[in-house]
Amino acid sequence: MSYQVLALKYRPQTFDEVVGQSHVTTTLSNAISQDRVAHAILFTGPRGTGKTTIARILAKAMNCKQGPTALPCNNCKICTDIIEGHCTDVFEIDGASNNSVDQIRDLRENVTYMPSSAKYKIYIIDEVHMLSTAAFNALLKTLEEPPEHVMFIFATTEVHKIPATILSRCQRHDLSRISLQMISDHLQHLCKNEGFSLERSSLDLIAQEADGSIRDALSLLDRLLSSADTKTIAPERVLDGLGTLDGQIMHDLSGAIFGNNGARLIEIIEEVNNSGIDLKKFYSDIILHFRNLNVIKICGKESPAVNITDSEKEKILQIVSTLSSNFINTILQILLDEESIVKYSSHTKTAIEMVLLKLLQINPGAQIDNIINKLDILANQINLNPVNLNQADSKFSTLQNKFEPAQEATANNFPTQKTDVQAVRETVPTPGYDAKQAPSQKPDKNHVTRTWQGFLSKIEQTLPFMFALLSKGKVTQTKPGKIIVELKNGSSFDKKRLESKKHELQMICKEFLGKDLTIKILSENNNLSQNNKKKDDMKAKRAALSHPLVVEAQKIFDGRIIN
Repeated sequence: MSYQVLALKYRPQTFDEVVGQSHVTTTLSNAISQDRVAHAILFTGPRGTGKTTIARILAKAMNCKQGPTALPCNNCKICTDIIEGHCTDVFEIDGASNNSVDQIRDLRENVTYMPSSAKYKIYIIDEVHMLSTAAFNALLKTLEEPPEHVMFIFATTEVHKIPATILSRCQRHDLSRISLQMISDHLQHLCKNEGFSLERSSLDLIAQEADGSIRDALSLLDRLLSSADTKTIAPERVLDGLGTLDGQIMHDLSGAIFGNNGARLIEIIEEVNNSGIDLKKFYSDIILHFRNLNVIKICGKESPAVNITDSEKEKILQIVSTLSSNFINTILQILLDEESIVKYSSHTKTAIEMVLLKLLQINPGAQIDNIINKLDILANQINLNPVNLNQADSKFSTLQNKFEPAQEATANNFPTQKTDVQAVRETVPTPGYDAKQAPSQKPDKNHVTRTWQGFLSKIEQTLPFMFALLSKGKVTQTKPGKIIVELKNGSSFDKKRLESKKHELQMICKEFLGKDLTIKILSENNNLSQNNKKKDDMKAKRAALSHPLVVEAQKIFDGRIIN
């Protein structure tokens, strides 16, 4: 055959031509220049990333007539023989078909002979992990102390299958997946050399389908160029040739899920099925798409964990900006849990439809944040104190009316907001404070009397915790222009919250009443017996655990109370 595929035609012949593995090629070049090349080298990494190619370049670099050199000439007889694959001193062995102990014994006997024409006798064993345990054991002694004229170069995609005794005798180099940008640039260069024209989006699609493998990308490009009847290949032709979906399909599908549009989901699945795309691969692409959404939501569009184009990252970032990460995580978890159903179902299309329609039942999660906020407020206001408990229940009724739809109140669960506020205000003592003094006696434009009660009403909506705390205090006035509030039996939590809001309260009081506010927290009454305190604490704790919102939260989260 006169035609040579692109993967062979453009196979790198020097370290500089290797794409995306500079960390390995630089190390080997420096080792050759400094005469520090190991006698046993192991290359490991994903398929199609250049393991065997680098091994051949290293063999040429060690045996070149000008070498050892980091830049083999590729013109001398040794170099050309290695390129053509018939050098008598460079042996390329397939580990899968030469894995028996007898074949390794033959190799061990042959290494004692000097090379016939080259400087070094080099054994390149590809897929070395396929050797049997006995074969590895037979190779140990020779691998550790080979003759000076022998080098071993191993390549594998599954390094975890190689015994530790072999790994410890080799210098290991890990090859990484090649980035989408590098593959796309390399394909563009090859298309220019071949005289073909492809749009950048088409090259990006080929690179994305290759999944970090330069050989896979060249094979896909070779297939597209062979099927083209013109030198310009349209993006639609690329999609048909690769058997992949347009990226917009995935955005339409995710948009239908986020928009709770079941009819559109069915239409998209039907379009994909009619186009001849493998539905199981389509489902895998859905999982990958939502995984990209999740990663960009958490890490941002600059994250290297997402192997897509920059324009695609920007589009995804706009989509996930209004979504919660918990919502996306839940969708992804359901897709993974139901993958086995799609994989083994005899009705693949119906299985995918049911899984995607199931995603429409997911609550986006806005209610969960509200519930958590309510529980935090409840825990803060209860504070294991029976006195605080009644007021916490009252305040929680007010908060519930704000966050949840109106429900019919019952005598046992939630009192009305009006009765609750009145009950709290009736317990507020105000000795020593003259509410009729100017400027307090003048109502403001909202008809709120500028008294202490009016001040409490003003902070009730914006600072509910401070309202509940100050409502229990005793108000005194030592001299004009100053208000002193005394709080008894204040907890450490109350002190911290009060300290954080102290400046804001003083500002509001100065503006509303025209007076300076001073808050004093008195020490707890030491005469209260320890037994009574424990009983009160237990009573408050039982009341808190049986609170309707706590019980409802347990049902929603299917959880249990730890503390």
